[in-house]
Amino acid sequence: AKLPEGERGAVVNTGALMARWTNDEWRATAHRVLVPSAEAAAAHRYSMACFFDPDNEAVVEVHPSFVAQGESPKYEATTGGEYLLMKLKEAQGVK
Repeated sequence: AKLPEGERGAVVNTGALMARWTNDEWRATAHRVLVPSAEAAAAHRYSMACFFDPDNEAVVEVHPSFVAQGESPKYEATTGGEYLLMKLKEAQGVK
């Protein structure tokens, strides 16, 4: 992402858990690397992924500040362990 000259900011690659906590206010981004050119592809590039998950028994639910008055959250409450298991099954195509 490019900011206007003189502006400062940060790019945050959020995941599905952040989308869930924020009731989809902060959308999950695709986790991929786009190589802009063959020249860039020929250069060395190093990446490191780092994933954080809540404790197994931690409650994972939409934060109330992201639910409009009179509306319901898009997601039911779950636990960190149940959420991680759901995402692992989803990644492997298991229902």
